[in-house]
Amino acid sequence: MNRFFLIVAAVFLVIGIAVVVWILPDNARSSASTAPAAAPAQQFDTTGGQEMRPRWNTPEEQGNDPAEN
Repeated sequence: MNRFFLIVAAVFLVIGIAVVVWILPDNARSSASTAPAAAPAQQFDTTGGQEMRPRWNTPEEQGNDPAEN
């Protein structure tokens, strides 16, 4: 009885997996794309920010100080 139940459960499991694989869409063969083709470039406001200056050729103490205007 126990062996019969395991065989029936295994058959149902195999059939269930086959049905799920058959029903789910195959993305490799699908012609419809879910992702957008190309997103437009984002525009960021860069006015009024901190002045950019290189960190080389500055003493150790002045590396993180704010810029003098």
